[in-house]
Amino acid sequence: MSDPPRIRADVNRGLAWIGLAAGWVSALDILANVIILALWVSPREYGVAALAITLYPVLDLAADLGLASAVIQRDDHTDDKIATVFWLNLAMSVALFAALGLAGAPALAALHGEPMVASLLTAYGVKLVWQNTYQIPKALMRRQLRFKEVAGVRAIANVLEFAAKVGFAAAGAGIWCFVAGPLAREVGWAVGIQWCEPWRPRLALRLRAAAGWAWFGVRASASQILFHIYTNLDYQVVGYWFGPIATGYYRLAYDVVLEPCRILAHIVNQVAFPAYARLRRDRPALVAQFLSLTRLNLVVVLGFLAAVVVAADDLIGALWGARWLPAVPGVRVLAIVGALRAISFVIPPLLEGMGYPGRSLLYNAIASVVLPAAFAAGAAWFGDDLGYLSVAWAWVAGYPVAFAVLAAMALAALDLSAAVYARKIAGVFACAAAAMGAAAAARWLAGPLPPAARLAATVVALLVAYAGALAAWQGITPKSVAAALRDAP
Repeated sequence: MSDPPRIRADVNRGLAWIGLAAGWVSALDILANVIILALWVSPREYGVAALAITLYPVLDLAADLGLASAVIQRDDHTDDKIATVFWLNLAMSVALFAALGLAGAPALAALHGEPMVASLLTAYGVKLVWQNTYQIPKALMRRQLRFKEVAGVRAIANVLEFAAKVGFAAAGAGIWCFVAGPLAREVGWAVGIQWCEPWRPRLALRLRAAAGWAWFGVRASASQILFHIYTNLDYQVVGYWFGPIATGYYRLAYDVVLEPCRILAHIVNQVAFPAYARLRRDRPALVAQFLSLTRLNLVVVLGFLAAVVVAADDLIGALWGARWLPAVPGVRVLAIVGALRAISFVIPPLLEGMGYPGRSLLYNAIASVVLPAAFAAGAAWFGDDLGYLSVAWAWVAGYPVAFAVLAAMALAALDLSAAVYARKIAGVFACAAAAMGAAAAARWLAGPLPPAARLAATVVALLVAYAGALAAWQGITPKSVAAALRDAP
């Protein structure tokens, strides 16, 4: 029997800890990106790196095949089943490392005419094998809702990543810093997780007993693999049609808009999946949790997007420098997609936590057909006029199709009407729109100021207006947030 009040308290505490860690991690990532791109890496070099590093998430998932998620979701744990999951993961990661180095990486490098792409991907293959040292105990900790410890390990691991990434770039290693950073982070994860949850695999391989886990994991992982394929094929299209310099600008635009959206949503999803899994037999509590997490995600992401849209040129000019200003139009176009992504990121953990990974798979299968086709069509038909922006506009045209399918499946699973759901979230959009108007007015008034000062004035105006609108129209205040984190009424 589930205990919704206790789980809600765990969820709120988890959000607080993971939010703190993710904020720290995001700040380090942004700082490293700003320092490296402003001082040592050119748009062309960043474009070459993007052709490889944007495939890292696909490789991570392919090496795991969702078996760690099965450890969280399944209730029938035994030591032999968990050990079997470990040995399966290890075998898959070794096989993937070999295939990547012998065939996959060289083929992609030949397609783009950039040998460095093969070197970066092959080196990253080491990480795929190493991650087995902590994946299972980390999954066990997440299942137990031990978010404070996981968040602490994550924060330390990313300090190591920051130091390695910036250090290698400063030492003249160029885009090799984008491999050195993740490898250093993985060492931190392994040491930290094993310190918090010492775990060693048994010498057991019970394939029949773990078949249900493997099937669940494969379905869940297939969905995520498709997600990362369609969300990263745009770089390959931009690189093939427009070259590495355009890819560098496009990558920065994505970094500024959609990557922060993903990171912010990841804060919620780290807590959402295990919470949904525990509440899956208590439908009213599940609906309430879903609406709460959706609104929370929207409050954070829409406020961020509003600031980026209004102040994109000041932001990029002040942080990355004038040579990166061609990325500004891409930032504003991709922000349109970010508003829908703010909602869509919360839904797959719900479906998987309820035991419906096949529905997430269907959504991602549709998106993996619609979006790549849109990317290619946009580049082929409008590339001569719009350049890399043709691919950004393809996101705007294609993504609503996949989103409509995902939203329909989630609402049907919860027996929640679209009208009720829309009413629950519409107010947050209204608050963000009002804040954007106030920020635009402030930016116009601050027009004569230097870019950095104009950026500061714009952000302050937006935050004040957004906080006021949320308090007046949605009843969301710092006090109510603090109360929610304490699970107070």
